[in-house]
Amino acid sequence: MKHLLFALLVIIAPGVSLAQTISGLCMVSASQPSDKPSGAQVMLSESNCDKATGGCMEMSNSSLAWSRWQGISRQSLQAESSSASAHLTGEAGDLICEGVVRDGVLSGRFHFTANPTFVHTMADLGFDGITPRKQLSFLMLDITPAWTREIKALGVTDLTTSKLTGLCALHVDADYIHAMAAAGYPELRANKLTEMKAVGVTPDKARDARAMGFQPTEQELIQMSIFKIDRPFVDRMRARGLEDLTLAKLIKIKIFKLED
Repeated sequence: MKHLLFALLVIIAPGVSLAQTISGLCMVSASQPSDKPSGAQVMLSESNCDKATGGCMEMSNSSLAWSRWQGISRQSLQAESSSASAHLTGEAGDLICEGVVRDGVLSGRFHFTANPTFVHTMADLGFDGITPRKQLSFLMLDITPAWTREIKALGVTDLTTSKLTGLCALHVDADYIHAMAAAGYPELRANKLTEMKAVGVTPDKARDARAMGFQPTEQELIQMSIFKIDRPFVDRMRARGLEDLTLAKLIKIKIFKLED
């Protein structure tokens, strides 16, 4: 997961309120050095909920582009003790974080207003159960009806509302799907695509596995990535005279740390 540009966690308990407005505490800060691509770290903690039930929302985001915000920038966070109002607007709703800048961090309160039209549009596409809290996560991820239509048009199967967030957060897009298909893996199940991308399976790794003489399944590609079964490792094992090396044997060698 260390390769993720985006990390998002939403904790929702059964029976939570369906209020169209969510509010709480917020923090916005620069997540990367100035010589790296722009990104903002956003932290939200809901307050208008029953904390005793554990149904409150906690959300953090480490790669929200500054270009998506109005009223705040990396430079404005250098204005110590200044007041600021950061706005994030999208089809899912509107988020405002208002507060004071101290030590490069805007700290204050946020208000999110869910867009009811978004729910109806997504329902027409086959995705229901979208609560205001989920709309907030969709806003942060920039999940839109247009993006959803594109994913459906690609032929991705087993899609649900929750699986949309995983696909978007991990940047499983048309380029990735087409490249994996060209490498011999036309997998279109949402869960499997998300799992492969999460552990770093790439078209190059798929092609390299075949070039080494293996014919891995999608699940074996995932295991190869998890256990770092790459060309240098395979070459070392072959140099030791190990014969009939299969992926199953190589995985066991890794699991039981027999390569040393």
